[in-house]
Amino acid sequence: MYDDKALFDYWHDRVELRNWDLMASPDHVQTHILRHECTNYDELRKSSAVRQLDGLERSRVITVIKYQCTARVLQNRARQLRERVDQIEHTYYEQEQQKSKLLNIIRALQEKLFGKDNQIDTLKKQISVLKVENEALRTDAENGRAEAELRESLERLQKEYEKVQKRRQELVQNNKSLGGRVAHTKRFRKERDEARDIVEQQKQQIDILKKENQYLQQENEKLQQALK
Repeated sequence: MYDDKALFDYWHDRVELRNWDLMASPDHVQTHILRHECTNYDELRKSSAVRQLDGLERSRVITVIKYQCTARVLQNRARQLRERVDQIEHTYYEQEQQKSKLLNIIRALQEKLFGKDNQIDTLKKQISVLKVENEALRTDAENGRAEAELRESLERLQKEYEKVQKRRQELVQNNKSLGGRVAHTKRFRKERDEARDIVEQQKQQIDILKKENQYLQQENEKLQQALK
């Protein structure tokens, strides 16, 4: 599958969502946990359709699967969090409407006796709404980051794939002119070294993503402390 759109559509249709309670949690849930726990990412990545591919093409397909699972779960999580915000705001509005229907005398007495408690209750509800809104915004941001990382990974893998294909063609020509096992051995060593380089680059990319995830978690903790 070398057609990007066809490749994206193919794996998009095979993503399954699960563990809806975790997906809808108002607390911060790391993206990689959502991907592993709330989708069938691991099953798709280890499927026979993926395992039968060669190195570069397998990496390309796994990258697409990772993006599709991440995008689907983050989009659904953002939708559920927004619905939760709307529900909280609607409930709060109904409560305020009910309070407004009370008699003036009772309302006056409540303001005198429980004015501070009402203010605290209002602040708690506002904090609850802000917390869910913050998580929805964070989810949108992580979704955008995941898409950008996918595009970058695909471009890099495509360049690596084209480079390997070009080198393979050159080796075929050299093999025709030189013949024998010498050309075959050189080709095997080059492909082995290229595969090692790709693995090392992917390890470095994983380290970078881990650092970015730690930074986002620290920022979220700071924001939660500020809200408290």
